[in-house]
Amino acid sequence: MDEEQRALHDSWDTIARTVARVALNSVFIWGVCSLLRYGVHATSDGLLAFVAEADVWWAPLVLVSVLVAGGLLRGLLNRRSGWSEVASDGVDVALNNYHITYKDTADDPRPRYSLPAFRLAFRKAAATLLTLGTGASGGLEGPVVLVGESLGAGLARVTRARSEHTLRTCQLAGIAAAVGTLLNAPFASALFALEVVYGNRIVYRKLAYCLFAAIIAYALNNRFLGFHPIFVAPPHGHTYTLAEYGLTALVAVAISAPVALAFGLTMKHTGQLVKRASPVLRGAAGALFTAVVAVGLFYAVGMDPRHVLGMGEYTVSRLLSGDAGPLSQGWFLMLIVVGKLLTTGFTIQSGGSAGMLIPSMVLGGVSGATTAQVLAAATGLELSVHLFVVVGIASALVAVVGVPLAAIALVLEVFGSEYGPPAVLACGVTYVLTLRLSIYNEQPRQEAHVGPSAPPSHG
Repeated sequence: MDEEQRALHDSWDTIARTVARVALNSVFIWGVCSLLRYGVHATSDGLLAFVAEADVWWAPLVLVSVLVAGGLLRGLLNRRSGWSEVASDGVDVALNNYHITYKDTADDPRPRYSLPAFRLAFRKAAATLLTLGTGASGGLEGPVVLVGESLGAGLARVTRARSEHTLRTCQLAGIAAAVGTLLNAPFASALFALEVVYGNRIVYRKLAYCLFAAIIAYALNNRFLGFHPIFVAPPHGHTYTLAEYGLTALVAVAISAPVALAFGLTMKHTGQLVKRASPVLRGAAGALFTAVVAVGLFYAVGMDPRHVLGMGEYTVSRLLSGDAGPLSQGWFLMLIVVGKLLTTGFTIQSGGSAGMLIPSMVLGGVSGATTAQVLAAATGLELSVHLFVVVGIASALVAVVGVPLAAIALVLEVFGSEYGPPAVLACGVTYVLTLRLSIYNEQPRQEAHVGPSAPPSHG
């Protein structure tokens, strides 16, 4: 029997111990991820707001200096033993650590440990603060996947977990708690953890623990930090016309595959460019290229650096609020797409610790708004830009990360049930179109990985 089949025979005592481990783990992870989120927002938002709003000629030079200094420091750290694993997104490392814990010996089901999990988690948090806190482009959700998985594995070790099932449950619930801390959407966070780890396979025993972990993070967020949804969309009617359904599917086709392919190509070419620099200077080179893109757009068309740098929530929030400024112009939105692709690619490929989940949502939302404007101009129809932004966010999330159920749940929890029908249609169409596309090498899109494939890690 594999670990899931053996788990069916767990005693009530074992289940109670696992629940206690998950609860303790969720509280700890919520605290670490909340501090990381606060630190990144305090530093990045302050820096980018200063550059955008300061009426002094040298403000962009401050941004360039901080970005390059942060990149140089990252390059120096990445040369030290143990720091190279916390570079880039972090999701592939977390998935690898999760899957290689499998031990195909029925007579010895104890989990294996090697690397110090707590040390890896805190190094990842420090690298993320050094990357995103200096104004680089990327999301927090990718890095906290590794933070949550590592802290889950560390707690399993400290509490002497004796089975592979318990270890993996702690790791998976740790991912759900970490993502739930940032999204404040417990159901979407639990589904995200399952889908990103297992691909097409939903393991319901694991899902139950993930839901428990995500609910704990949600309750702590609301009790101590107040409820702050990641995005707020205006209300929309529950009834849609056939034309709206058709255009929704068209948006999914026009956005999903192109965004995923553009992301992949951008990662490939930006990586080739920054790898020409020596390893110690690679971070500084990537930061310099990132700064050139942002400052160039700032001087050329007056683009707020927050549209192409930082975590990206600023742009989506402005779109959903009905900004009638430059965001109402198609050419400006397309410049944001190109700029965000480049800055995110340079940040991640040069060793920066940043995620691709939120950038993919930004790209989808901006592309959706652009598509709405083009269709309105071509057909003369009055279209809801907000609807196309939401559909673009959901379809891009499916295309880039491959989590259709989590994308639908996110729309329902964050934007409201009235946006559900078009999101379901868009996510279904997108998943079929992009089934064989995957940004993460370790993500099992076709079938769950069930055997060892690499040397043991901390998992």
